[in-house]
Parts: sequence; structure tokens; C-alpha cells
Amino acid sequence: MGKKKVLIIGAGIAGLSAGSYLQRNGYDTEIFEAHYLPGGVCTAWKRGDYIFDYCVHWLMGTKQGTGFDTIWDELGALKNEKGEPTKICNFEEFSRIELADGDTVHLYADADKLQEELLRIAPEDEKNIRSLIKDLKKLAMVEIPVTTENWKLSDRIRFMVGNSTAFLKMIKYVRMPLGKFAGGWKSPKLQEAFNCIIPSSWSSISLLLGLAKQHVKAAGYPVGGSLPFAHNIEREYLALGGKIHYSSMVEKILVKDDRAVGIKLNNGEEIFGDDIVSAADGYSTLYKMLDGRYLSPQVKKAYEDFSLFPSSVYLGFGVAKDLSDLPHAINLHLSETLILPDDSQHQHISLNVYHFDPTLAPTGKTSVTVLINTWNGDYWKDLAKKDPKAYKEIKSQIAENVLNILDDKFPGFKSAVEVINISTPHTVQRYTGNWHGSYEGFAATPAALMTKLPKEVIGLKNCHMIGHWTEPGGGIPPAALDGRNLARKLCKRDSKQFIGQHTY
Repeated sequence: MGKKKVLIIGAGIAGLSAGSYLQRNGYDTEIFEAHYLPGGVCTAWKRGDYIFDYCVHWLMGTKQGTGFDTIWDELGALKNEKGEPTKICNFEEFSRIELADGDTVHLYADADKLQEELLRIAPEDEKNIRSLIKDLKKLAMVEIPVTTENWKLSDRIRFMVGNSTAFLKMIKYVRMPLGKFAGGWKSPKLQEAFNCIIPSSWSSISLLLGLAKQHVKAAGYPVGGSLPFAHNIEREYLALGGKIHYSSMVEKILVKDDRAVGIKLNNGEEIFGDDIVSAADGYSTLYKMLDGRYLSPQVKKAYEDFSLFPSSVYLGFGVAKDLSDLPHAINLHLSETLILPDDSQHQHISLNVYHFDPTLAPTGKTSVTVLINTWNGDYWKDLAKKDPKAYKEIKSQIAENVLNILDDKFPGFKSAVEVINISTPHTVQRYTGNWHGSYEGFAATPAALMTKLPKEVIGLKNCHMIGHWTEPGGGIPPAALDGRNLARKLCKRDSKQFIGQHTY
């Protein structure tokens, strides 16, 4: 009996992970990617001498023995083509937040130092601050179990007992909206600081888990950023015998007698396989590739009711300055509200200064990015289609407005800018197909995080879905774990012993 053929839609992190694990477990896989690069939204682009990174700011699992590091080792994600390990940068500050009164909150990576800073800002909240720091230290010790395929019952019991306190803290914050968390402080400064980081409807774990992992240096930044990370996984997959077809957009999933049997590309070509895996945009998969024919009530409700991660207006500036005197990440408070043409209003913008990554700019120069979230992704798509000239002019005006803001904050910034690049929600939709330009699928609200979405297309045999549209809250680590878990599931179905680590 020959190898089973698995066709994978999408060469993002989930699709690459699934392909890599399936290849090492005896399946014959091919990945079909609409773009000409791997990674999906885990990407970057080069403009002149500068690289502007779109995705990775910190990554769970950059420290050995913390859970996701096993997956990165198996996928070869943090090793270059020479087998050399990626350098990991751990920051002294997770971020810095400007307040309306001119004060600044330093979110230090070290929990004890963070406690001192919060007590400086809000001595009236001392009891709650000390309690939060204790919780962060417990959350820092949470290890996500990823390699449970050989666990015995005793292993499971030992893990649950050893991590019970940390998991109870995690559940507490998963269920707590950020608005409730921020509103629990007496200090208006702390309320303001926490409220400007993520939306108030999102789960507070979205902020606190990442902050907690800084304390134990388990969520650093891989130098080189997003695209080398994706290329590393791609290289391992190809070395295992996998195939990737770039610039190959899947138009339909072919179905016969309620069984997925193949795919049809937008050029009319049909390819057949034993299993079909969509690691692509969820809405496109269900409503376009499958014409909305296979929607369970739970899935239908998710696409109708769940809020999405925003899309973004994302600006890149190539600056002919060192800028190492600036913080690497800062949430800037604006004296005047920034109003985008899509009517979204912004009192803060996020600035990332990549002076810590020498691969993104020439010596003595710096790649700088600005993130402005927006929930009106379709405005940009419609504008680009109906009036390309106006779309281009609006982008230029936004870049000019943001440059003026930065020059006011950091005198001399504007005159040192050599390269300007701006991405909009339309850009995200063009290159990834993500619904409404969302960059991580369903938002991390408490309701979404506590919902387990199916990994199978209900009512359709041999059709699987993985990635951030099946994992509310999104993120690179869950996407990679999804690929691994799919391979485990297919191995179990086909009576194979799952192999995680590939040995050459």
C-alpha cells in the first residue's frame, strides 16, 4: 500500500508545521500557497537597505524546557541553513507606555522590578500590585504540554498536580476581560496604562501571559525576525521531501459523496489526495472553497458573532540614525487624536525601534515600524479597488502625519528617514486572504478562548482545518502545535506510531 497523499492549503506556520510532521511520519504531502513566500502573516518585506518585520515581537518557547521550545527544535525553526542557532534577544523592558499626563510606565521584564515601577506609579494599589506580581510569577511557570504522545496516566497526573496552581491562575485571567482587570485599579494611571494596550473586551491573559514569560526569559525575540523563522521551517520541510507550490491559489475543495477528494486551483488545475488540510483563511475555506455547505451551528455562530483581531495600518521607516537611545517598544500617547480615513480614532500608536536587530538595517541605521490597529478592513479594500489614486494619496498622507508625530516626539527623526513603506488592511487581504484583513483570526475574548472549535469540517470526511481560525487568540506557537497535533491524529487514525523529532 502506497503512502497517503495529503494536500495542504497555505504555507503559513500551521501549514508548514503540518507538512513537516506528516512527512516524517510517512505521508506524501504537497503545500499550495497563494503567495510567493512562506509564513503567511509571519512575514517581512525589504525596501531598499531596510527590512520591515510584520509579525514577531516576542516568541513563546525561546528558552529550553518551557514547552514550545520542543516544537521549534523539531521544526528547525531557530536554526539557520548552516545549523547555527538563532540568537535570542531578551529585553529589559517588555514595553513602555506614555500616559496623558506625561508620565511613563515601564513594563519591566523582571517581575520584581516591574513591582517597584507599579508601586511608584500607584502606591494606593500596593496590595493588588503585590498580588499581581505573585500571579505573574506563577503564570511564568506554566508549561504548555506539547509532547504528550508517550505519556502514561502517571505522567498526566504528575503534570496536573505540579501545574495546578499556575493553571488556576491562567483560568482566572482567561475569564477576565481586560476592561475588568484595568478597572480594578484605584490609580487612574494604571487604568489608563492597561486600557491602551489591548481592547477592553479581550481576555486579560492576552497581556499577562506574555508579560509573565518575560520574567523567566522564555519569550524572547529571535534575531532576524519573522521571515527567516518561516524560511527555517520551510527548509526543514523541503529537506524531508515535501513540496511547495507557490503562487498557487486554491479556488475550491473538491468533494465527492461528502468526502474531500482534492483541490482545484484558480487556473483550473485539479489535484487529488486522500486528505485535505486547510491552513488558510477560515472564512475563505468554509464559505468560498466549500460554498458554505458544511457549517455546523457552532462554527456558523463563531463567524457571525465572534469579534476578530484587527487589521492594521503598518508603517515602516528606514532611519539613517542609530536610535539605540530609544526604547525598543513604546506605546505613544498622542496629544491630538489621530483619525484615519476609515473613521477609526487613535489616542495611542505602537512604535517598534529595531536597533537590537542588526539584520534589519545597515550599520548605524535603524528599521522602525508603527502599528495602528483598525477594525474597518474592508474600507481599504474597497478604496483600492474603486479609486487607486486616492488610496495611494491617503497612504502618503498617513505616512506624513505619523512622521510629524514622531518628529515632534523625537526631534530630527523625520529628516533622517530614507525609506517609507506603508501596508494597509488591503495589503493583508491581498497577500494572505485573511477575512476583513484580520491578522490573527478570532480575537482573544474570554468567550472565544473558552470555545473549542472543531479541527474537522463537520459533515465532510477527510477535510481538516488548522491555524488561527480554529484557535481563537491566534499566535505562532498555537499554529505550529496545530500542525503537530494534526499529524498525531492522522497517525492514530492510520495505526502509525507518531514520530516528532526527525533524525538525519
